[in-house]
Amino acid sequence: MECGIWNASSRYVLSVDSRVKFVAMNNLLKEKYCDKTDVRVSRTVEKITWKNKYEFAFNAMGYSIGLGNIWRFSYLCFKNGGGAFLVPYVLMAALGSLPLLFMEVAVGQYTRRGCIAVWDIAPLFRGIGFSSMMMCLYYLVCFVLVLGWCIFYLINSFTMPWISCGNEWNTNNCIPIIPESSSENNTLESPLNYSTLDKSYLSTAEFWNNYVLQKTDGIEDLGGFSNWKIFGCFLMAWVLAYLCIARGIRTSGKVSYVTVLLPYVLMVALFFRGVTLDGAGTGILYFITPKLDRLSDPTVWLDAGSQVLFSIGVCYGVMFGFGSYNKRDFDCYKCSYVLVGACYGSSLFFGFVVFSFIGHMAWMQNTAIEDVVEGGPGLVFQVFPAELAHLPLPQLWSVVFFMTLVALALDSSYATAEACITALADYWPEKFGHKGAHIWRIGVCAFAMIAGLPQLLDGGIYIFELINLYGGSGICILWVAIFEGIVVAWIYGVDKFYNNVQFLIGYFPPLYFKYCLKYITTAFCFLIFIACCVSYSPLKLGDYVYPWWANLIGWIISFSVVSWIPIMALVFLLQTPGSVKKRIKLGLTSTKSSKEYENCHYDVEEKKDPSLLPTQETEKNC
Repeated sequence: MECGIWNASSRYVLSVDSRVKFVAMNNLLKEKYCDKTDVRVSRTVEKITWKNKYEFAFNAMGYSIGLGNIWRFSYLCFKNGGGAFLVPYVLMAALGSLPLLFMEVAVGQYTRRGCIAVWDIAPLFRGIGFSSMMMCLYYLVCFVLVLGWCIFYLINSFTMPWISCGNEWNTNNCIPIIPESSSENNTLESPLNYSTLDKSYLSTAEFWNNYVLQKTDGIEDLGGFSNWKIFGCFLMAWVLAYLCIARGIRTSGKVSYVTVLLPYVLMVALFFRGVTLDGAGTGILYFITPKLDRLSDPTVWLDAGSQVLFSIGVCYGVMFGFGSYNKRDFDCYKCSYVLVGACYGSSLFFGFVVFSFIGHMAWMQNTAIEDVVEGGPGLVFQVFPAELAHLPLPQLWSVVFFMTLVALALDSSYATAEACITALADYWPEKFGHKGAHIWRIGVCAFAMIAGLPQLLDGGIYIFELINLYGGSGICILWVAIFEGIVVAWIYGVDKFYNNVQFLIGYFPPLYFKYCLKYITTAFCFLIFIACCVSYSPLKLGDYVYPWWANLIGWIISFSVVSWIPIMALVFLLQTPGSVKKRIKLGLTSTKSSKEYENCHYDVEEKKDPSLLPTQETEKNC
């Protein structure tokens, strides 16, 4: 028998009520008798959408606004001339991340595919999607561990064991962050001079290095697997990440309201507490005062370009996946401005919070602000715990701060995991489809968790930094960004892309985006890529320099990301019949016409009205 009995003429023969019953019967017949590989059973029709536009916006904001907005942006501003850094930062955002973000969301929304299947628009470059997937996995492997650290500090915020010495992890040279002469409410009567002290012996540093990390002397000595307390928090972090995506976007869409709004509420509380502290004004002025002479330094522009791409989260494939769940008429153009503004506005606001506390800490220690500032994990796991310990009700403020970090880290983690699963489900629907989808979600999370276990060794922090630098940032992001711009603007065609966007939102975006995608953004990414390669230096962690063989492993990790593009192009050419010229032509041509993509825009809500259902021919094309 023919697979299913629905046809176009049925729309006109049956009444509305009869058609509802008829469609239900038709679906049962398909499920019972139809071959599961039948092309007319469309996976596109089955794809769900966000309940409303706010679910997309909150999930995208949660993914983009993370710990990097706190610990990296503030440090780069301090390092590169304070307020002067905002000049190249805003310029690079307008020329680089904004056009790329808009392009990723729009292409995902138009094709209704994740980051692998979306490249059916130019199948020769399907490897771009696999490169994005690899970066997602490396990012997950590292970032969920950071979430575990945040959970551990949150749990210990009620006792704050990092403020004193005399613990099993402390050395004989330990310097308590709160001297015994301090008052009972943990406030200091006079500033302390720590400028001549070795900060590695501070109680907060020893708690971080000796107790949390159980840090060894280098990657040559990875030690054993005895850090069970962090393993428990690491496991808890993965459980939380899975629960947020247990039912796909139906779960994450609701969770995002909490994980996105909560950090802002808590950071506002920290902001008002921070600006009332002694020395806060000095810290904020240091943050915003421009040093215009730094604009002539090319490293300032390089840092700005790298940060804008990393901060907004383009090239990881997440925005393709989120965009694929949008309804057809969602205004992805205007939303791109909102997302970029929210991300970079949050970075600026978080910078005010960070430097208000850093200014107070410099005042307490009677030292210069540049002697207090740190970038990366050291800022949130050493500098801030020390500062919060000196406030009245230190446990309360510590809980507020680390709860903020947990929320920021959680939504970045589950969003990345959801993007991986979306990409797999769209590319291999027969394996990762809706039936048993929860099993695959558990499988993806379990695989990434197992891959992250080596980071829990005593020397695991060295593995963490190696994967973080070489696998999920820097050169890999720029490599993918270059090919995304080339394929969409030059091979698929920027004019065709603009027509697709007009179909979605009803109007053409400004020509500015067209010329950015075609010329400026790709050239901008290429120049930064070259600059990163030229200015490369071996990886360092504090004063420790990684050995040559460790950096070689790092380059192998990077190669595992960038190599997918040529490898998948070669696989396509070998598997496609015909002459070499014909194969290349097919590889540079979309597998579906614009009309076929447009016919596939049937939302789940529309299926309640059978008159909006696609015909057999449309299902075949989808």
